[in-house]
Amino acid sequence: MKIDTLTQEIRQAGCAGFCYEQTGRPRFRDRVTFYRDGRVLFERFCYGEAAGKACSMWAAAVDEQGRILWDYDSCSYTGKSEAPVQITGAGRGGLVLDGKPALWERVETLKTDKEHGYGALKILWLRLRGM
Repeated sequence: MKIDTLTQEIRQAGCAGFCYEQTGRPRFRDRVTFYRDGRVLFERFCYGEAAGKACSMWAAAVDEQGRILWDYDSCSYTGKSEAPVQITGAGRGGLVLDGKPALWERVETLKTDKEHGYGALKILWLRLRGM
């Protein structure tokens, strides 16, 4: 799947982005958020006593083949290399990343995401620019 197809779908929904979480991963809750302007954010959350965000890392780019080029230097977490590296398909209400059978289900449609720089004014500005 190409990133252009996904960003077009996000724009048609009129929102900031779509959040996907991996199913069947008991130790962590991994989340990948794709935004309407093509930016991608990976977040990993821990469960249990140490519950909270363990890692947050932005992608430097996504190429035409769907490979996600993460900015590994921005994250000191040792498990950062476990972030998905390629969008390989879509269907059944989610994405297939890295060609693995575990589906990344869409768990949230973000109208805005102020925490990550996508407030209402930025979304309006991106809409006006056609992004």
